[in-house]
Amino acid sequence: MKKTVKIFITLLLILLVLIPIGIFLIYPNYNKIALLLKNLDFQSITKQTTVKLLTTISPTVDTFRKELFSEESIEESVKTKDIVLDSKILEELEATLHIESILVEGKIFQGASSKTIDTGFWHFPLSKFPGQKGNSVIIGHRFQHLPPAKNTFFNLDKVAIGDSIIIKHTEGEWKYIVTDIKIVDDNDLSVVRDTDDYRLTVITCTPLWTSQQRLVVTAKLDKLYQKV
Repeated sequence: MKKTVKIFITLLLILLVLIPIGIFLIYPNYNKIALLLKNLDFQSITKQTTVKLLTTISPTVDTFRKELFSEESIEESVKTKDIVLDSKILEELEATLHIESILVEGKIFQGASSKTIDTGFWHFPLSKFPGQKGNSVIIGHRFQHLPPAKNTFFNLDKVAIGDSIIIKHTEGEWKYIVTDIKIVDDNDLSVVRDTDDYRLTVITCTPLWTSQQRLVVTAKLDKLYQKV
């Protein structure tokens, strides 16, 4: 019994010493500590660690540049001799593509050749402009750039139905809602054909680190957000 009382008194004395120290040391920094704990996102930390690990085993840029699209692929289906770009309207308007849910953001470039994709997100020249009725197609590399870079479709497989894809330029912006996600053969031209709706089609290679197939994300213009 006496031993228990001694232990209790000892603990009480320790607490009487520690509590004032804690108040003086912790309380002045309470706000900083609270904000730090609030912003501590274990899922984000895990994701960043995974990306860092993948980056260390990813192909080098030189190896990547040697990887060519097949002649029958979607990207090479464009016959450059039949396309004349009098002006690069989207580039002049500083058009950009944003998918906030997967941390994607980058400039949209125009060109008659698939080599344009090495510059950034490529507006497929046979498709409609964003905001117009029909199928507007944007194609981008999967692993030429890696997170934390945003001008890449590295994370496109993480997009979900219902996510927003926004196209912005100096004269306005268009918000599209993801309605379909699928994988097709690299030569499936059905995904770039014109349509009767207001559609945005985003395409990249899959599986990751290959160009075997194409990951295709379809989004429809949110008419409640943007009048057409």
